[in-house]
This record gives sequence, structure tokens and C-alpha cells, in this order.
Amino acid sequence: MKNQMPIPREKRKASTSRALIRTHHKALYVTAKIIRVATVPPVMVGTLIVLLSVFRNDVFLNLGESLMTMLFLALIPALAYPLSMLIPSVRRKGREGQRNLAFLLSVVGYVGGVIYGLAAKVSLPLMIVFGTYLLSVIVLTVMNKLIKVHASGHACSIAGPIGLACYFLPPVCVISALILYGLIFWASVHMGRHTVKEFIWGSLSSPLSLAAVVFTTLLF
Repeated sequence: MKNQMPIPREKRKASTSRALIRTHHKALYVTAKIIRVATVPPVMVGTLIVLLSVFRNDVFLNLGESLMTMLFLALIPALAYPLSMLIPSVRRKGREGQRNLAFLLSVVGYVGGVIYGLAAKVSLPLMIVFGTYLLSVIVLTVMNKLIKVHASGHACSIAGPIGLACYFLPPVCVISALILYGLIFWASVHMGRHTVKEFIWGSLSSPLSLAAVVFTTLLF
């Protein structure tokens, strides 16, 4: 049997380096995916509700208000995912159909939240929350349909609770919220789900809406 020719050291090093690079990229991708999954909009809304309940006593007057907030801001928009599998016309359009249905149900949920807030005469801070969510989806629509800047809806839904946390909660929560935003920003861009410009434009819609709602409450 002929002896196998030994692999030159330079080639062995190059092969090892490529393997390490692939492993490194895969680890980063998995990390980014975990961040994205762990910070989906319903989870972010739920976290915001818990934090407002813990750190503020002037937002929710009772448990029912916090549950209704979860219903309108998280559960109704989240119905887009199971419904997109059940409605044939939406299922045929794939991811695009799912996004359109999610946007429609978000509008339904946010409008319902504002109507509920007015009818139930909830606290002013809670009305600011409902108003910010509703106005943010209007601003996002203007950006995408009129200005045509391709603002990310996902970034908008993430920046909403983070912006509200920065407005309502203590500084330690603000620092944590900004770090979390940076991680989500990196994860979305790293996975190729959004460009930097799309994510930034989408993120701007929520703080702009929050500022407009707060300014309106000061006037009236």
C-alpha cells in the first residue's frame, strides 16, 4: 500500500482557519436568531406591562386593565401567525401575506385599545401607551406608502415598548432597554432581515409617536 502523501502544514492551517471561521459565523447567527425569537413583539409588550406594574402604580388601576392591554397590543396582532396558516388566500402569499395580515390585525388591536381606553376611562399614562401604539402604525404607514423609505414594521414594534420603558421607568431600566435595543438591532441586521436604514426608519416611528402623544396630552 502506498503511503499517503502528508498534507502540507500551510494547507492544514488554512483548512483549520476556514473551519473556525464557519463555526464562528454559525455561532453568531444562532445567537442573533435566539435574540430575535426571545424579543418578538408579544414578549416585548408583556415585559413592558410587567415592568409598568412593578415600577409604577399609576398606569394600571387593576389586573383587568393590564390583561386588556395585553389583549389589544399583543394577542390580537399575534393572531396573524396562526391565522395565516388557516386562511388559504393568505397562506398562498407566504411571508408577504403573513406580514400584511399582521399589519391589519395590529391596526385592529391598536384601534381597539384606544377605544377601550376611552370607554373605560383608564389612566392618562395608559392612554399614552395606547395612543403611542396607534400613532406609530400611522406614522409607519406614511413612511412606507407616502415617503417610501421602507421602514421596518418589526423595528417599530420593538422600539415602541423600549421607548415607553425609557419614558415611564427608572434610569436603570432605561440603560437595560437601550442595551436590548442595540442587541436586537445587531441581530436583525446580522441575519439580513433588515438593512440598517430600514431598521432605523422603523425605530423612529415609535419615539416620534410617543413625543406627539405626550405633547398632545400637555396641550389638553
